[in-house]
Amino acid sequence: MDEAAKQQHAVNSAQVGDLAAVYQKWAEQDMERNRFVQMLLQRVASNDDEMRRLRLDLDAQSSSRIMYQQQAADYMARNEEYARLMNKDAYVSVLVDGDGAKFRDALLRDPTHGAVEAAQLLKQQIVDYLRRDTALGDDIPIFVRIFANVKGLAKALRLSGVIGQDDDMYVFAENFTNSRAEFDFVNVGHGKENADSKLRRMLNHYHQDIRCKKIFFVACHDGGYTHALRPYTGDRDNRIVLVETTPAEQNIRNLGMPIIRFDNVFRDLPLNNETKFNAPLPPAPPAPQAPQSKVTSPPAPVFASVPAGALTPSTTPTPPPSVTHLPEATIVASGNGGVSIKHKGSYASAGGAKGHQNLAVRSTKTRPPKTIEFNVDNVRLDPPIKLPSGTAAQDAYRTKLQKAKMGAFCNSHYLGGYCGSPSCGREHEMRLSAEELAIHRYKARTSPCHHGPKCMNFDCVLSHHCPQDPYCTRGRECRFAKHAKYGNMHLSSKEELKAVKRWVEGTDFPELL
Repeated sequence: MDEAAKQQHAVNSAQVGDLAAVYQKWAEQDMERNRFVQMLLQRVASNDDEMRRLRLDLDAQSSSRIMYQQQAADYMARNEEYARLMNKDAYVSVLVDGDGAKFRDALLRDPTHGAVEAAQLLKQQIVDYLRRDTALGDDIPIFVRIFANVKGLAKALRLSGVIGQDDDMYVFAENFTNSRAEFDFVNVGHGKENADSKLRRMLNHYHQDIRCKKIFFVACHDGGYTHALRPYTGDRDNRIVLVETTPAEQNIRNLGMPIIRFDNVFRDLPLNNETKFNAPLPPAPPAPQAPQSKVTSPPAPVFASVPAGALTPSTTPTPPPSVTHLPEATIVASGNGGVSIKHKGSYASAGGAKGHQNLAVRSTKTRPPKTIEFNVDNVRLDPPIKLPSGTAAQDAYRTKLQKAKMGAFCNSHYLGGYCGSPSCGREHEMRLSAEELAIHRYKARTSPCHHGPKCMNFDCVLSHHCPQDPYCTRGRECRFAKHAKYGNMHLSSKEELKAVKRWVEGTDFPELL
């Protein structure tokens, strides 16, 4: 091979190598491109799946949005209808404890025209408040309910010189009721809890009625309403407005409710014959009588005090009344001012053949005055009591109780010293020892007083809250958990058992401790 051919062969060999290198490079690029294309295809497929899922979600969200928009429209229409109904029949209520919140004297002294004027003044005061402090129109209906014991109220006003006769109060109440169709003066009869229970019930009724925009509660003078008002504290709309007549109780002020006054409608001072609690002291028991006998008792003679146990001839020059069939009696003055008669033998054996009766009168011992204590909520507190020890006395008491009439001892007779009920069928004759009386007193204290925590009787022997408070473990089985009028009468904390006031018998007002 000549030289030229060799050179050409070398050139050709070099070109083949270069071509192979170029081809190899292109092959690698093709593989890279294929991988890139495959990756793009995979991403497109993944995006397509994501788009399909998002489209389904969008369709679901669109359906939900349409549904929610429809529901929102329905709710708005319903709320508008509710608001229309609420405002259509909206009204304002006024609740008055007429036993404590009394109209001004000038209004009461003219029962015919004064009652009409009282209704007009009260309505105008309400309208002025609504116009000044609320967005309610002054044409909103106003319903007034006054609850009072008209008989007791009339007597108190007459004794204080406000009215001339009891009938004036009845005429006033009648004319007040007839002055406007929405106004009522309701006579609830005797019993403080009558007006209280109606006021509490009506307060709850009006507060639950969404149509009632405002409740004017005219009973700030009585701290007993604190419990009834406390559940309604914190109302952002201040639907309950307290109206002060005589100075409001501090416990009611502490509730934080708005308090206003209608000075030209209600009197701002108690009557001259009223106490803070507007409740008279319990009447003294009537004079004791001799045990029941078919013989008519003679007129009561006047006895002179002599040393205990001494028997002296009668110094009266004239003989005593002719009734001679009475047993010997020793008159003993009791601690509460009453008198009991202790009989022994016969009249003849005590007075001799002439029939004169010799009596020994024991000296009266001075006793401390009776008291009633109250906690911060004006609930009556009872002193602690425990079952007296002594198995023999308990057995004796149980035996006598089984033999007693009707299986019960009369509380008034054994614990109060006198039973004034001629129809009482319980045991009165059987004698109880001091230990047995202590057991009976404890037994009486296990029964709730039917006047509940509002009892103002200094001589009450029953309980006004559970004697086991604050650690009663009987639950709903406890007799104090289900009182017919007051429900649960338990005091569940030591703070509730702490006395803050004490009312001493014979005083007009309780004292702070």
